[in-house]
Amino acid sequence: MASQLFLSQGYSYVSMDEVVKASGVSKSNIYYHFKNKEELLLAVVQFWIARYESDVYLLLSQRERSVEERITMFIASLSSGMEQRDYAWGCPFVTLYMQTPPDAPEVKETISRFLRELQPLVEKLLRQGIEQGEFRANVDPQSAASLFVTALEGSLVLAETSRDVSILERSARTFCQMLR
Repeated sequence: MASQLFLSQGYSYVSMDEVVKASGVSKSNIYYHFKNKEELLLAVVQFWIARYESDVYLLLSQRERSVEERITMFIASLSSGMEQRDYAWGCPFVTLYMQTPPDAPEVKETISRFLRELQPLVEKLLRQGIEQGEFRANVDPQSAASLFVTALEGSLVLAETSRDVSILERSARTFCQMLR
């Protein structure tokens, strides 16, 4: 519930009282788990990280599928989520990072670390594509992974602002074509 409130209304505009009311949990129970709103924000960020990491680890483990098929499945999942949220907060990490106040550096660092750690996971996926002969042998997986993450984040912003998830799908398809 806090995640939806922070992402839809903006972290600075949501009070702990609103979180209590929306969650249906007592104020004492929330403060038992979270000392303050910043700790709750950090928990929201960790929730989103766990969700994305789970999806990425699943992609890495499905070696019976082509890498392009796995990327397409991941993009379809992101697209579906964006449509379900009516195109709100295309990338929750960018949204939360931009809303995080300067006095909550741990939250910003957690988001930054996740985005840095995402790249080596994508690199592993692309290495699988190279090893399976799906992508050219001369592709630099580290550079390609960096480009993929950057393109994905940009595509999420463009899909949100234009209300068109096909941007995500075209971007991923074009990326894979460039690697063949």
